[in-house]
Amino acid sequence: MIPDASHGGVPPGRYGEQVVDLSLSTNPFGPPPFLSEILADAGRDATRYPDRSQKDLCAWIEEERGLDSGWVVAAGSASELLRAVITGFGTGRNLLLPRFTYEEYQRIGLLSRARVGRVPMPDFHFPPSTAAKHVQEESMVLLPNPGTPFAHYLSPKEFQPLVEAVERRHAILVVDESYLPFVRGGKSMAGVSPSIVTVSSWSKVLGTPGIPFGHASGHPAVLKGIKAQLLPWSVGAVNRSLAVRALATEGKWRADSLAQVAALSEEVRKRLHATTRANYFAVESVSARKLTQDLLKRGFAVRDLTALGLPRHIRFGVRTPEETRRFLDVLEELLGKVRAE
Repeated sequence: MIPDASHGGVPPGRYGEQVVDLSLSTNPFGPPPFLSEILADAGRDATRYPDRSQKDLCAWIEEERGLDSGWVVAAGSASELLRAVITGFGTGRNLLLPRFTYEEYQRIGLLSRARVGRVPMPDFHFPPSTAAKHVQEESMVLLPNPGTPFAHYLSPKEFQPLVEAVERRHAILVVDESYLPFVRGGKSMAGVSPSIVTVSSWSKVLGTPGIPFGHASGHPAVLKGIKAQLLPWSVGAVNRSLAVRALATEGKWRADSLAQVAALSEEVRKRLHATTRANYFAVESVSARKLTQDLLKRGFAVRDLTALGLPRHIRFGVRTPEETRRFLDVLEELLGKVRAE
């Protein structure tokens, strides 16, 4: 039996309202102010089946992202798109993943009977040149950018050796860009090569994990295979209303909130002497399990990374300034006690 993958996020009511949930890494300033309005819009459309193709929405995203017509497909979540691309193109094939990464990638691969291989990550960094040597004919390479759990970012130039290997061996490179908007100056790999598929999650930026929405970008011939794997009416009325309103009005709110997240992330980087680029951080201690439990007792939920093969690391995302600073005070206190023992 293939085990389920662990995810961040504390279900409502599990620990009461006293626990600050840093186990997820969404925009802490969400949801956007127009959420109540889109719920009303969705209510008017709830009596009708949604457009299965979402052609107008995809065309809007293509225009906003500067992509050619036919290069975007929308779905109810980024997770559904990742499952669709792996089942559509990775079934029974070789699937190459980073040594340390999101567990759901491997789970979907195993469910699809893919042969999962891992790229070594010295110093916890993903090496594109090393990965290029492991690419096999008609295989699939999948990685997040920025990476998880260490939030290291790769530029298009750094990707180049891997892109060339994928093109040469008729493989597919899937780049999960769910957290790319949190990287200042980050560049998407969408449209760089017909051999690349990028996946984007809107709920991370909008701070609405309870209303997921995602889109994938890639060559139309590849997207045809992805569409065949999606559930019927994948994009419901609420998801669509959220995406449409975000495209129409998200500019200022998105820019302002992401600037606040970036400033707070930089503050965390300075306090922890970290080099990561996104809004989440991996911290090493003696025991991830003990540190997770100690933090929970003090009112903070974080990710224990033991299941990822990192029994000494936890991961947390920034929340509001006041919550994040309180958390850092407690974290530094607990880490200081460990070092003193």
